[in-house]
Amino acid sequence: MQPDNPYSAPQVELLDSAGVQSLPGWSARQLQVLGWLALVSVVVNVLVVGLLFAGALLEAHEAELLFSYTDWLRLALTLLGCYLLLRFKAFAEARFAARNLSVPVWAVLVVSLLLELADLLFGEQLFAGLDWQTLSYVALLCLTGLCTTWLGIRLLKLQYPYPSLKVMAWLDIVGGLMLTSVLLMLVALLPLLGAGVALMLVFFKGAAELQGGAH
Repeated sequence: MQPDNPYSAPQVELLDSAGVQSLPGWSARQLQVLGWLALVSVVVNVLVVGLLFAGALLEAHEAELLFSYTDWLRLALTLLGCYLLLRFKAFAEARFAARNLSVPVWAVLVVSLLLELADLLFGEQLFAGLDWQTLSYVALLCLTGLCTTWLGIRLLKLQYPYPSLKVMAWLDIVGGLMLTSVLLMLVALLPLLGAGVALMLVFFKGAAELQGGAH
């Protein structure tokens, strides 16, 4: 067909592939490092859960020593998760022109830090009885779930996202709703860990795009 044929299909660049040749301030190496950090976060989270269950089988003094280590591990994981979420927000803004992620992202970060702080301050007292500490902790759990669900909904509205990003959004929604219910708090760990794996895939997909555009 001749290029000027009025009946030929329009030759336009797909929006999905637009803007992936280069992203200002981003490199494939940076995204690969973030992807590996996301994987480390998921693996260590699984390890911490395993240690918590193992601690229930140990004697009191041994369990106390184990839990002291897991407390610091959880704090480090929370800080790492906050960093990864901030970097993901910056990447989504650059790659998908996301403009409505700031408030839900910062809400998740603030509530997550408050939840971890409450856990460090009160520890076992949180479940010793139905007092104000316990009620405050449960309220923070519900708020964390609501903020995570809000973030997942915002992610679903991104234009031309990666398949892994859609999966991450749905897992955030499901995990957030489970966390809000409190009764399904432990089960919520599964979709939230899955969202961490999806985040890793998002970073690796971005790195692959940049590498492909460089060739």
